[in-house]
Amino acid sequence: MFIKDLLDGNKTIINIDDEISIPKDDYQNTDIIDLKKVKIKGALTYPSNNNLFLDIDCNGTMVLKDSISLEPVSYQFSFKINENVYEKLEKDQFTLDIISILWENIVLEIPIRYSEVTDYKDLTGDGWKVISEDDIKKETNNPFKELLKDIEKE
Repeated sequence: MFIKDLLDGNKTIINIDDEISIPKDDYQNTDIIDLKKVKIKGALTYPSNNNLFLDIDCNGTMVLKDSISLEPVSYQFSFKINENVYEKLEKDQFTLDIISILWENIVLEIPIRYSEVTDYKDLTGDGWKVISEDDIKKETNNPFKELLKDIEKE
């Protein structure tokens, strides 16, 4: 983003209302399968020397692997960036790399686990099945039933 007018004092604010694409190379080695365009809206201000404030709302959709089914699922995210980005200013070029600032914050939004699976009965294999915690308590031949009773007492 070219911000020379802001730094020279010709403008007091730069309004931002844009959709930004994060390059696939940035998220290639992450849990993100795909990242749709990220909508950003807000403003950039330069109230004094060494203070360049970015105040934007961000939202978008990332495609992740479901933690249980391993199928691709869409995960909606939104966050606010409100920080002094003066140190990230590219000196003598009068530009600010919004994509790198945005990416730093998107990384924090990636959930450790995310699943849209609600029905576990189809998740079975040869000698195994996925069951819910309620099913564990109901099952009569559960070898861990005695341990569960002790845990519930605590």
